[in-house]
Amino acid sequence: MSAIASRTRPWRRARPATALIATQIAAIVVLGAVTALRFHIFAAVDELAHVSFVQEVAEHATLPWEGRSFVSWQMEAIENDVYPRHSTVNPQLIGPAGYSYEGFQPPLYYLLAVPAFAIPVNYRDKVIAVRLFDLVLVLAAAALLALLARAVSAEHWQPVYAVALAVLLWPGVIVRAITVSNAALELPITLLYVLCVWRAAERRDPRLVLAAGALLGLCLLTALTLIFLVPLLAVALFALLAPLVLLAPWLISNEVRYGALTAGAVAKTLLAPLVNPTGEHFGLGAVIARLWRFDRALLPQEWWSQYAKGGLDLLLWLLPAALLGGLLALAALRPALLRSRAAALLAAPLPLGILALAGIVIVEDWPSFLPRYVNPAIVLLALFLAWAWLAADRAPRVLVAGAAVASALTAFVWVYMAAAFYFTHIGASLGIHA
Repeated sequence: MSAIASRTRPWRRARPATALIATQIAAIVVLGAVTALRFHIFAAVDELAHVSFVQEVAEHATLPWEGRSFVSWQMEAIENDVYPRHSTVNPQLIGPAGYSYEGFQPPLYYLLAVPAFAIPVNYRDKVIAVRLFDLVLVLAAAALLALLARAVSAEHWQPVYAVALAVLLWPGVIVRAITVSNAALELPITLLYVLCVWRAAERRDPRLVLAAGALLGLCLLTALTLIFLVPLLAVALFALLAPLVLLAPWLISNEVRYGALTAGAVAKTLLAPLVNPTGEHFGLGAVIARLWRFDRALLPQEWWSQYAKGGLDLLLWLLPAALLGGLLALAALRPALLRSRAAALLAAPLPLGILALAGIVIVEDWPSFLPRYVNPAIVLLALFLAWAWLAADRAPRVLVAGAAVASALTAFVWVYMAAAFYFTHIGASLGIHA
């Protein structure tokens, strides 16, 4: 009888974690679908330009030409709420907002989004279809996160996974990944890359190292801001040839078109009137002054206006601060854990990402210092902190309880923000206004 009990006890211990994970994944599906269907078309953070990139590839089988490709009449009509009629606004006459200005981005995400864009006939539905494709990518990220949690902590992977899912649930992660942009692919491709590097280090298999190199190339073909992932593979320099091979066709195309490896300089000139109208020069002081943005990582930028409303400012600061506090506490109490493989592959990406963004600000003189660019690294940090808790011989049930509390707080934020932005008639009746 005791043998049977001992065999069933682990399953019983896992039940709270299993129930929490099922709830979290169900919430991701529901929140992702609601975001796809209810978030304003187009999201303020560049969604129109990202959709224009997809449309250019889908309908003309070519990449947009930075500074020469314009938003289509269909998308301009949707933007001005007159579709299917033509808008009276001519994209060629309204300055930077009329350009397909995300044309400087690497092309992988936009190529993958083409089938979803091509299925509907109505162009508003095309935007929704690509958003739903993005939801599939988010769910793929959730699946890969489970595999990574199992690789990192086989025995108690479910509590570790639940903690990471609690961060994946943040509106700042979900909204940015669902509304059309290459951020949707950043999550799964980063997690797959880190998982492959983990397996390569664990098994010392050169084939896995080469596969990790290829995945690094796909990361960079998704977004060049993922450059901070390169050091994770720097110990195997031969594997860095793979991303160079994968990037070569796109880089050569840029050299032919723009006379440079990327169209960043063209994009910078094009967008300066919108992003930097005063001609400000950015340096280390600008980086320090913008660090406050990272306490708003819980929310997408479109919702930052609600930050100090309804007494939410403390709550919105609390969850990102808990991650930072956990890392600082670990550094003080268990510094040896910061020298582990888990630290190198799960915790290091966030500081590396912040340093990379700071470098962009200083070297490129451009204010790209925003938490959305390191969302995958924030999820990885949560996974690391959960692993470190177990490595310090702490109880797994505390992780489950913490993940449940964090998820409940995030759910409260979602309800408030949904009333302010998605279901405004309900919000108005509750006194919640955007």
